[in-house]
Amino acid sequence: MERTPYDMKVEAGFGKMIMWLGLKLSWLIPFSNSSGIFFFLPYYHVGGAEKVHAEIVSCFSQTRPWVFFTHQSKDNKFRPLFGTHARLFNVWWLVKYTYPFSAGFVAGLINRHRRPIVFGCSSRFFYKMVPYLDSNVRRIDLLHAFGGGGEHFSLPAVPFLDARVVISRKTLEDIRCQYAANDLDAKYLARVVLIENRINVPASFQQKASSRLQVLYVGRGSEEKRVHIAGMVATLIKERGIAADFRFAGDVARAIRPEDRSNCVLLGEIKDPEELAMVYKKADILLLCSSREGFPVVIMEAMANGVVPVTTSVGGIPEHIEDGRNGILVTGIEEDAIVRKMADILSHFTQNMADLKEMSYAAYGYAKEHFSGGDYCRKYHDLFFGTLEKDGK
Repeated sequence: MERTPYDMKVEAGFGKMIMWLGLKLSWLIPFSNSSGIFFFLPYYHVGGAEKVHAEIVSCFSQTRPWVFFTHQSKDNKFRPLFGTHARLFNVWWLVKYTYPFSAGFVAGLINRHRRPIVFGCSSRFFYKMVPYLDSNVRRIDLLHAFGGGGEHFSLPAVPFLDARVVISRKTLEDIRCQYAANDLDAKYLARVVLIENRINVPASFQQKASSRLQVLYVGRGSEEKRVHIAGMVATLIKERGIAADFRFAGDVARAIRPEDRSNCVLLGEIKDPEELAMVYKKADILLLCSSREGFPVVIMEAMANGVVPVTTSVGGIPEHIEDGRNGILVTGIEEDAIVRKMADILSHFTQNMADLKEMSYAAYGYAKEHFSGGDYCRKYHDLFFGTLEKDGK
C-alpha cells in the first residue's frame, strides 16, 4: 500500500505534541454543528461505494449533517447526491498535509459537542482521528469488504469504535477471522452489525424486447474489476458468430485490451440515474469479472431491472445470487477459463431465450423482496443513536 502522511507514528514524541497542539487550538475556533452528526468519507466521484455513502447520508437529511471528504475525488459528478442532504467540506488537502495537527484539531472540534456521532468509511484520516475523540462521542464505521486495504488500516482503531457496519455476511466472517488472528477481545465482534444496502426497485417487471443479446458492464476500470476479461468475452462471442452486443458504462476504455475495443460499445461514465436506468432496461445480461467484491450496487440495480447477473463468485455475491435461478455464478481463477465459461453461458442464452426470460423475472422478484430496504433508514437511525441490536433487526 502506498505510504501517506498517515503512516506517521503519533503515540509519542514530536507527532504526539503536534496532535496535542491541534486539540488545544481547536477550542479557539467558533464552531457548532447543530445536527451533531459528522461523516468522514473518502470521495464524491462516480462509484458504487459513493452511492452507498450518499444513501446513508440521505437518511439524516432532516438534520443536515456535516460531511468531510478526506481524499481527492476524480470528478464532481456524485457531489450533488451528498449536497442535497448535508453540508459538505472538501478538506482532503488540509487534513492530509497538516496531519497529525489536523487529526487533533478536528477531534477537538467534535469533542466540544454534547453527544456527537461520528461515522467514517475508507478514510485513513478518520481512523487516525478516532482514538482522540472523547468517550461521549459515538464512533461508527462501515467496512464494505476485505481486499482494498481498509481492513488493515482500520484495525488499530477497532477498540475505539462503538459499532461497525458490514453489508455482507462474508465480510462479517472475514472480520471474525481477522479479530481471532490478531487476538482481539470477542467483545469487539459483538459490535459488528449487518445492514445490507438498498436501492430503488421499479414497481413492476418489464419484459425485454431486443432480438440480439444485450450484455452490459457497469463500474470502474480498476484492477480488481478485471474489465479486460469482459472485453475478451466480447471478442470470443464475435468469433463464434453469436448475435450479441457488449456495452460498457464507466471510465473503462484503458482497462480493455486494444484488440478487444472494436467489439465493445463504450458509454462512458453515467451520472444521471434516469439515464443509467434506461441502460439497464435495454440490457439482458450484467457481466462482472471481479477478483474481489463486497456486494456490488450494480448487481442490485441490474436485478431490479430484470438484468441477469453473470458474475464471478466472490465476496458477498453468492449470498444473493442463486446459481441458475436468479443469476449465474462463475468459479475459478484462471482468466482464460473464466472467458470460456462466460462465453458458453451467453451462447446458451442465445439458444434458450426462455431460460433467460425466466431468470430475468426471478432476478427482479428477488430484488423487489430483498433490496427495497423499507427499514434501511430506521436501522441506521437506531445504530447512530445506540439502540440497534447486533443482528441488525
